[in-house]
Amino acid sequence: KNPEGRDLVCTKFSQMYTENSIDFPLESREVDYRERMIACYPIHPEIFDRLYEDWATLDKFQRTRGVLRLMAAVIHELWMGNDSSAMIMPGSIPMDVPIVRDELTRYLPEGWNAIVDREVDGKKSIPYEKDQNTPRYGRKLAARRVARTIMIGSAPTNRAQSVRGIETSHIRLGVVQPGESIADFNDALNTLQGSLAYLYTNPSGNRFWYDTRPTLRKTVEDRSTQVPLSHARRQLMAPA
Repeated sequence: KNPEGRDLVCTKFSQMYTENSIDFPLESREVDYRERMIACYPIHPEIFDRLYEDWATLDKFQRTRGVLRLMAAVIHELWMGNDSSAMIMPGSIPMDVPIVRDELTRYLPEGWNAIVDREVDGKKSIPYEKDQNTPRYGRKLAARRVARTIMIGSAPTNRAQSVRGIETSHIRLGVVQPGESIADFNDALNTLQGSLAYLYTNPSGNRFWYDTRPTLRKTVEDRSTQVPLSHARRQLMAPA
């Protein structure tokens, strides 16, 4: 209905990708990508890429019906919440809303709902807590947007895959909008990496993914908290 406004938004995104070329994927700087943004508007192409390239690999995922059902739920929730984002991006997907969360986790093995609720989105989640405690995150929901983007880009991957997760350049592609600080989202990612129990990264630190198994760091931390307790019990039970 407003082609001028659409074209202006897509141009600003395209300029941001070009001016910050080191932070975003190579393809986002191409003229063809701007044309894709215009064609997909108001939905960012990265959503469709993740759904059709990653989620479509799941046996139960229905490429057409599944995508339409998910996006209908997302658009309804964003409209009801008066969302003012320039485009609907992976980081915009409100996974704290059961109908949206369940539309995604229905295709995944058991155990994902609890991970989403604790490590991705919702008022009891760690990303929500980080946003609340850090004003420069909270103003733009930086931690939650990063966590949502990683979830969309990594949940469908198979543990047997040699290369897992979503690249940091694609995480930024899924969250940053024109006028926002890229550094804030990078910082939020680092904060989540040190705080979440089910968020993994590769040795070079440029790919991230969620898994239903806790990280080694989390396992070690849990066991370390049990050691003093066991030691204290032995001391109490020892003969005087």
